[in-house]
Parts: sequence; structure tokens; C-alpha cells
Amino acid sequence: MVRKLSRHAFTTFWDVHAWAGVLGGLLLYVMFLSGGITLFRRQLAVWEEPLTQQRSSIEQTGLQAVLDRGLAAAGTTPEQIWIDLPEGGLGAARIQYRAQGEAVSSWVREEVVPERERLSDFLYELHYLWHRATGDWLFYLGGLLCVALLLALATGVLIHLKDIVRQFHQFRPDRRRRVLWSDMHKVLGVMSLPFQVLYAYTGAFFVFLGVLVQVFTGPVFGGDAARADLSAWGASFADEPARGAPARGLTLDELTARARAAEPRLVPERIRIRHHGLDSGTVELRGAIEGVPFARGVVRLRATDGAVLSLDAPGAEGARSGAFRWMYGLHYADFGGITLRILFFVLALATCATILTGNWIWLARREARRESLGNRLLARLTVGVGAGTVVAIAALFLSSRAFPLDWSARAAAEDLTFVVVLGLCVAWALAARDGGRLLWQQLGLAGLLLLPVPALAARWSGAGLFGAGQKLGAVVAVDVALLLAAAALCASAWALRRAALRHAAPPRATRDGAPAPLSHGGAGLMARRQTASHG
Repeated sequence: MVRKLSRHAFTTFWDVHAWAGVLGGLLLYVMFLSGGITLFRRQLAVWEEPLTQQRSSIEQTGLQAVLDRGLAAAGTTPEQIWIDLPEGGLGAARIQYRAQGEAVSSWVREEVVPERERLSDFLYELHYLWHRATGDWLFYLGGLLCVALLLALATGVLIHLKDIVRQFHQFRPDRRRRVLWSDMHKVLGVMSLPFQVLYAYTGAFFVFLGVLVQVFTGPVFGGDAARADLSAWGASFADEPARGAPARGLTLDELTARARAAEPRLVPERIRIRHHGLDSGTVELRGAIEGVPFARGVVRLRATDGAVLSLDAPGAEGARSGAFRWMYGLHYADFGGITLRILFFVLALATCATILTGNWIWLARREARRESLGNRLLARLTVGVGAGTVVAIAALFLSSRAFPLDWSARAAAEDLTFVVVLGLCVAWALAARDGGRLLWQQLGLAGLLLLPVPALAARWSGAGLFGAGQKLGAVVAVDVALLLAAAALCASAWALRRAALRHAAPPRATRDGAPAPLSHGGAGLMARRQTASHG
């Protein structure tokens, strides 16, 4: 039998749990919602860009042709070049580099096409709160929020440990609204607890790993930055030579063959080229390792003669630990196929609901201070950010199919659409006179914005649900998922509206003689009515 906590311990743990959840909850909500969507990043990347829906031509042209075309379009030779290879024989290679301080990204097939769609990348970056305009500080804030989530989870378990089995299944939708929120918070929290712990721990680890490497380079690695990098990343940039003299090197195809000879299990996915055309040039190939769960490999070669400079793969000397690989594999769901990703998506939504209901419980416990500015602000922000993020994501999808495909400013315009729509939803929530209607109105708006997206997608691609060309599974799946999401949002809005109208009816006596509860957003009005009646 689990021993009951003392009153002091319970109060202390509850305060830590509540404050950690309230202070970081809304940003964590955004991280989990966008993270759940980016579990399907590969499918979204194929859906959003018609060039990725064609068969790859790399097998016929070779990798060197990709590099040559990319450099010809650049008109210069950048110090560092990244090439992302198409997966499964589908799509186009993507070349990335920096020119005059600006990041350049282009698709390379028979011709070079500047990257024109960033929806999947934007949502992926939103998951860890990073954007080119904000830099790294929000990224590190996301890591701190993961630590706060771990603290909230630990204290939550301690608070409810003696009742955790009962709270796994106790759900009473016919009780008061506060009881409903509490049951949802506990049931969803317990069901998704392993998922939340996994993502909070691995998320914090990924954010602060670079900092830890720098901290331990001196005491653990004797100041050898190259060895520290190898242990953490599988490759080192610290020991690379300075720019040298022009020299002829092996072709990219020959270097790839050398890398495959050094590690036959490597499936190249990304290539990093440094100091191309110089005697200091290096080429690094990254990718999955066939036959080993969650395994990644990195082979770095000297460009002039193909000599192996470093090799990181399971079984290789100096390879990173298996635990490190498992953390990456679990976080990115590199196992279990589409079924597991759907399960993880559902758990991400459950986590989002746990966060929002936690805020509502916090507010319900402060019923007497409901009219204070801080509580009113939190109540409106919870709805404005909670539903507003869904509206902003729906607007992002709509804009990605509505803006002209070859419009040079479309990527920036899509990012701005998300920010502006989210800001407007928050402003709407803060200014609304009736907070009880906000939730269903914004969810309904999100559903209506998503509804035409699959049909609009047919403008750029015939591979989707409404396209006239040959169907492609990933594209059709995204179209179907968007229609289901639109239907679910509209149905939720309709159900919440009915519930709000029902609760807005004149108070009626319940079994215990108390008035029937109103919606959370109308709590202020309820309190004023009760004050007037008792006066």
C-alpha cells in the first residue's frame, strides 16, 4: 500500500506541479501539437511539393551531376554544401548552402528550382521553438520547458500515486464541470505519462547536449574538442583543416562508393561537402544503418583520394553508445511504422488536452479570485492559444495551397500567415465579451479553413485525392487526414456549442440542490449573478 503524503508535502508538490504547468503549459502545448503533426513530416514534404512526387533521376544522372547543376546555378562555390537525397527512389535532391549570409535551398532535377514550400519545415521548427527570425534563444527556452515538464510530471505522480490506478479509468462526464476537467486531466495524463516522460527527457537532452559537450570537453576529454564531438555527434568539425589550394578530387559518386565500402550497411540520406575543389576538401555521408534498430552512420572522407577520416556506426571503434541512438530513434519514432506514429499523434493530442485542462483546474481552484486580472488573462490565453494555434495551423495549410506556387515570397508569407492568425486569435480571446463562445467558434473556424485544402491541392498536383493524375499514397493520405481533421474540428465545435447553449439556460436545481454549472468562459457572469442574488 502506498503511504499517503503529509499535508505539507502534498501542498508543496501540488504547488510545484501547478506552477510548472501554468508557467510553461501554453508553449509546451504548441510544441506537442506541432510535434504530433511533424511525426508525418515525410508525408507532408511529399504532399506540399510537386517535384517530390516524381520518380528520382539520380540513378540515371549520378550524384556528381546534382552537385554540378547546383553549383552552376549558385554561380559560386560555397565553403560548405549540404545535399539531401531523395528517399525510396521518389522525389528530387535538395542542395543547401549559404551565400552572402543568406541560406539558399533548391531542388535539383534536370533544372534547379528554388525551394518554394516550407510548411513541413516550419511545423518541424515550431516543435522546438526555432525560427530563423528568432535565433536560438527560444530553442533553449524549449529545453527549459522540457525540464519544467519533467518536474511537473514527477510531482504529479507523487501527488496522485496512491490513487493512480483508479485515476487511470475514472471519468465522470455527468458531474460538475470542475470534476470533468479534473478527470480528463488525470485520465489523459496517466494514459500518456510514459509518452510525456519520453519526450520531455529526450527533448531536454537534445537541446542541452551541445552545451554539455562544451562543459565536459575539458574534464572528460582533456580539452580535445574533436574527440568530444566524435563521442556526441559521430563526426567532428573541430579538426577540419583550413582552406587549402585548388586540387582535383574524386567525384561524388566515387566518394559515395568508398563510403559504402567502408560501411556496407550505410544508406546515404545526406551529404556534407566542405572546401569543394580544394586539397583540404572533405565529404561526409550520413544515413541509416540497415539491419540495426535506430542506428545512424556517419562516414567522413578526404575528397582528394577518398581516405576515411572518421567512421561512426554500430560496431565501429569510437562509435556513440547504443543508448544515444535509442533516444534519437524513440523521439523521432523511427520504428513501428505508420501505426505507431498514429498512436504517438493521439498521445500528443492527449498531452495537449492534459495541459489545457490543467490550466482550467488551476482557475477553478481560484473561483473566489476569478475576476482578478491574472486569472482572467490566463483563462482567455488558454482558449486563445489553445484553439488559436489550431486555427493558425489550418490557415498555414490553406495559404500553402492558395498562394501562387512560384511566388518568390511564398515561404515568408506562409510563416507570417501563421504568426498573424495566431496573434489575431489571441487578441480575439482577450477582447471577447463572452469567453464561453470562444472555444467552439475558433475550433469551427479551423475546421472551415481546412475543409477546402485538399481540393485546392489539386491545383499543383494530380497525385492527391481530387487530382486528375496518377495517385500517390502519401499525397492521398494527407488529403484524407486533412478532411478528417476538418470534420472532427467542425463536429467538436458543434458539440461544444450545444453544450454552451445548454449550460447558458436558466439555472436549474441539481440533485444536491446546487445550480447547474455554466461553461468556464461564462464563469465571471455566473459569479456576478450569484453575488447579485445573495446581495
